[in-house]
Amino acid sequence: MLNLDRNNAVSYTDDQQAAIDNLINNCGTRTGRELWADKGPGDILVKAKENIITHCLKIQNMRCAYCETLFGYGEPQIEHFANKGRYRKFLYEPQNLVCSCPVCNGFAKKGAKNTIKGPVKVKYADNDFLYVHPYFDDPSKEIKYKDVFKLRVDKDHSTEKGKKTIEMFHWDTYHATLKRLSNLVVRPFLAKRQELMSEILNYK
Repeated sequence: MLNLDRNNAVSYTDDQQAAIDNLINNCGTRTGRELWADKGPGDILVKAKENIITHCLKIQNMRCAYCETLFGYGEPQIEHFANKGRYRKFLYEPQNLVCSCPVCNGFAKKGAKNTIKGPVKVKYADNDFLYVHPYFDDPSKEIKYKDVFKLRVDKDHSTEKGKKTIEMFHWDTYHATLKRLSNLVVRPFLAKRQELMSEILNYK
């Protein structure tokens, strides 16, 4: 899992933020899914989502925030750590948003699982998260491995939060271990591609 800088989460333009505030403050009985599908006046929320993807891909170096697989064969998805169905007010919260691969974001793994412990705090950063959070936790301290290449998960020596995260993503399975090995093998060959993609994302 990536360890992201909480001070470098996505930011919005004034017009985008105004549209987001209006959406959240007037959400009524609409579901999180319905609110997320709202394009806003003049498609301004579509532009906000494009901004989210561009920024997350940049700070994540074109990798899934969870399994660290380089994007290439599947579309990166905007992932809400605290899912949009349960926590509508955190729908556009910058530190709640990462880019994830379809596998990690699928219902068989993280999906719409509850990720906040106890009563929900008004300020997102004040909440107690049940799983390792890319912005608020150091994954290297929570999730341990049996080898220096970080291929074989050491669940027994991981923290309780780390264990729950391993179980949620099925990272202690043969398939997940093989995927990490594949990532390790192909990473040098994809370095140039990653460099080119970063140049594209940084182009102004």
